[in-house]
Amino acid sequence: MTHRRDFVTKLPLALFGASMATTFGTGAFAQDARTVTVAFPMDILSWDPVSLNPTQSAVIKCVYDQPLELAPDLKFAPSVVSDFKWLDTTCTLLELNFRDGVTFHNGDKLTSADFKFSFFDRPRAQKASLLAGVWSAIEAIDTPTPLKAVVKFSAPMAIAPVMFADIPAYILPKAYYEKVGKDGFEARPIGSGPYKLVEYQRDQRIVLEAYGNYWRGAAKVKRLVFQVTKDPTARAAAMQAGQADLTMNIPVREAERLGALPGLAPHLDATTGVVFLQMANKGLLTDKNVRLACHHAIDKAAISKALFGGHATAVYMPAGPGFPAYVPDFKIAFDPEKAKALLAASGYNPANPAKLNFYTSKGVFASDFDTARVIVQMWQKVGIEVNLQVLDSPTLYEYQRTGKFDGPVLKPFNPAAGDPGTYSGYMLDPKMSFSIWKGEDIPPKLYPLMGEPDDDKRIAGFKAFDMWQVEQGYSIPLFLGLSTIVAKKSLGFKPYKSGILIPYSWA
Repeated sequence: MTHRRDFVTKLPLALFGASMATTFGTGAFAQDARTVTVAFPMDILSWDPVSLNPTQSAVIKCVYDQPLELAPDLKFAPSVVSDFKWLDTTCTLLELNFRDGVTFHNGDKLTSADFKFSFFDRPRAQKASLLAGVWSAIEAIDTPTPLKAVVKFSAPMAIAPVMFADIPAYILPKAYYEKVGKDGFEARPIGSGPYKLVEYQRDQRIVLEAYGNYWRGAAKVKRLVFQVTKDPTARAAAMQAGQADLTMNIPVREAERLGALPGLAPHLDATTGVVFLQMANKGLLTDKNVRLACHHAIDKAAISKALFGGHATAVYMPAGPGFPAYVPDFKIAFDPEKAKALLAASGYNPANPAKLNFYTSKGVFASDFDTARVIVQMWQKVGIEVNLQVLDSPTLYEYQRTGKFDGPVLKPFNPAAGDPGTYSGYMLDPKMSFSIWKGEDIPPKLYPLMGEPDDDKRIAGFKAFDMWQVEQGYSIPLFLGLSTIVAKKSLGFKPYKSGILIPYSWA
């Protein structure tokens, strides 16, 4: 069997081109202006994109196409689907027409058969995956021609077009995947995206080269090196030393400091993401008083000022200004005395504190660990004693998938288009792997909204639903996502509201 670490040595050297990208400190990337090195905060989970997060999407979107794409302003952009339309008035039959001439990296043409394989066959073969959860409503996909597909949903799914531009919606090559199998595909993945993989060393680096026959034209950046650098301090140091052209997910103060250096620019942009605490209905968190005390004890404005230079926008529901389901007047007040009273009503006080496990990452998104530590201090002041546990991304995902969380979890959630169905519609659906709170009272309120074809009614319903679920303490929204990026001015970096890096757009 060929292992991932053998990928470089097992492939012909000619595949990698004349000049191999190197690790930090060599300066090799500077010898070719068309090579870009990114100090990247994490490795990908897998080259089979059934489960991933928005940060990892920066790499995955280079290799694979999605059926639909979003422009920086979140409107639909040119994609491998040339046009789409609903064939009924209940949003259960969606017709997609594919662009002719799109090819995978091995030269095979992309057809409707590949779409059906990616969104019907694979979810049913990997039933525990994020892919299967998101697309469980697909009942059938007909492929009347190689460039036409008709998707039949078991219930109205008005958000389907948006979801075809979100994660994990990627098209894989049916014939190649079936020929080499899952292990073979992960060892040598191919897609139809703007870049092809030429080198992969687990937890070290990923090297991509521009695909010359990409349907939108070859990317201007010819070689991408994602240097896996999990420590945000090390990522900042790489930028300062000139060993990287771009880095991300660093503290705001570091971004501002680095951005003031010659040739560098900071990019501090609010995104469609929401940073929040997911609650688990286990242990003390089954008590509504404890859940609400956790919320009232958090001073979001103070955290934004202290850790994000005031750039982080506090939110009280999983929507912010400009989002369809945003309710400007809804707020859960910072009120430590109310938090203490709620705890006292359930028998907790400084002498008998409520004890919780609290889970966070470190360096996965900007100031995640520091945010968690500040929340711990705020909770301690009202009588909540915390055992803070730091987990890496694979472990966080595994805990979520297997239901191991027994306390609050600090997480980012970043659907691309800001539609409420892609926020609460997934993070609170007990059938989804996203969901940590598994509540029996959720489906009767949520499921009708997920199938509401009238967009005005759907949005109004989600406004009411989100106010209700936050008032129950099922989640604690904290801030809109904040993209903290420092890039060389010469790179031509362009931010997207989704917060996902799109190297194809760089000049």
